[in-house]
Amino acid sequence: MLWIALHLPQLPLDTALRCRLSHPSDAAEAAVLASVAAPACLQEQPVVICERKLVGWCNQRAEEAGIQPGMSETSARALTAELQAFPRDREQEAQALHEAALWSLHFTPHVVLCSSGLLMEVAASLRLFNGTQNIASALLSGLMELGLHARLASAPTASGAWLRAQSDQSTRVFLASDQADAALDELPLQVLESARSHLETLNGIGCRTIGQLRRLPRAGLTRRFGKEMLREIDRAYGHESEAHQWFEAPIVFDARLELPARVESTEALLFAARRLLLQLGGWLAARHAAVASITLLLHHESTRQRDHRSTPLTIVLGMPSRDIDHLTLLLRERLAQLDLIAPVIEIALKANQIAEQAAPNNELFPTSASDAESTGRLIERLQSRLGNEAVRQLSMFADHRPEKSTTTTAIHGRQNTHRNNRQDALIPHGAGARPTWLLQKPLALITRQHKPFYQSPLTLLTGPERIESGWWDDGLAARDYFIAQNDKHLLLWIFRLRTMNDVTGSGWFLHGFFA
Repeated sequence: MLWIALHLPQLPLDTALRCRLSHPSDAAEAAVLASVAAPACLQEQPVVICERKLVGWCNQRAEEAGIQPGMSETSARALTAELQAFPRDREQEAQALHEAALWSLHFTPHVVLCSSGLLMEVAASLRLFNGTQNIASALLSGLMELGLHARLASAPTASGAWLRAQSDQSTRVFLASDQADAALDELPLQVLESARSHLETLNGIGCRTIGQLRRLPRAGLTRRFGKEMLREIDRAYGHESEAHQWFEAPIVFDARLELPARVESTEALLFAARRLLLQLGGWLAARHAAVASITLLLHHESTRQRDHRSTPLTIVLGMPSRDIDHLTLLLRERLAQLDLIAPVIEIALKANQIAEQAAPNNELFPTSASDAESTGRLIERLQSRLGNEAVRQLSMFADHRPEKSTTTTAIHGRQNTHRNNRQDALIPHGAGARPTWLLQKPLALITRQHKPFYQSPLTLLTGPERIESGWWDDGLAARDYFIAQNDKHLLLWIFRLRTMNDVTGSGWFLHGFFA
């Protein structure tokens, strides 16, 4: 087994800051979101999180001003007049952990929630993601987009990985199985929860690491400090079994995000919606599903003139997908065309329709399925940019006349495809071969030696196929169709009129070319 622990040492600070400012991934997004952050200069100010009037967590600016955890809030304010102090919000911390767990489901279904982080069993996922380094990079990248900073470590046991993640002395994230015990021996005793109340006594006898503690007589440790300390060590080294309660994703996906300030830019909304899409990706992976339709709800600020409640933005995909980058691209196209009726103060993302879908097959050569997916994504992007009615497809129509047997219809996802399949069933199966190139207007042909002529006298290969239809719309067509060939071996689709009323010439017409 291989466990990865994600420890969030600054979780209260991260949750407070991400509710008041955004964490853009590049300079362009930072410029866009400058109007969203409230206050804009918060990153440059000393910030502390207080609990019971004591400083619990502080950022780098606060540490540079001399503020340390455990200091009273009054003493911290005396050190700098620019101090920004916020109370601890455990509800927001739980929500942040829930978001991180949803993102982690993208890599493994075995996720455990801890008080200040996550545990993940990823042994079965190594081959899928091409190794531990790729998993670690993707995990940390997603957490950064969620506004969280994590310390990552691994071990063959869950408790061992969690102890290593809590220590900033762990320089190597991934270790070989025979190196795990030595790495745990080097950890300081502060990482053991049961040893924190006895640190002064243990330091007094020269015991400062877990390895030194393990070399002491077990019977004496039990009499002096109780059994829990040894049990915690045994679980970390794999000498005692562990039971875990796995994180379960909700049955339906409906995530909300309160914005830090009034947002009037659709580009800033896209960055905020990205956090919700990351959670959606993990939720879909856990359910082995893909989304066919999503709705982004923009909740507006109320005004005196009118109470603007929300603006729904629904995206229907041609093919179900769980590709977060693709969904982000579709949202970007739709938001670029949207005029906000009022400032947005909260957004919500719902998965309207999902479909079961296996993991993607990373085939060496492209298949028909991958080609269809590429085409479907192109159609979805054009629809997002131009509108659903502007992108049309060629569909069969139940009419024997070739020029009226096809029509263009708007593409409305999978339902439209099913309707077209029902229309295709109305086409008679006994119809003859049809050319790939049909002329918009039939071309009149001359005859030579009693044969229709096109570049040379034509030889009739098959036919006639009689079509007599259209009496109901005053477009009666009475024709006999033939497949003909000229001296250059070009296959043509020609017909001869059965009635010559108001028609001059030979009565022969060219209607299409075969490839």
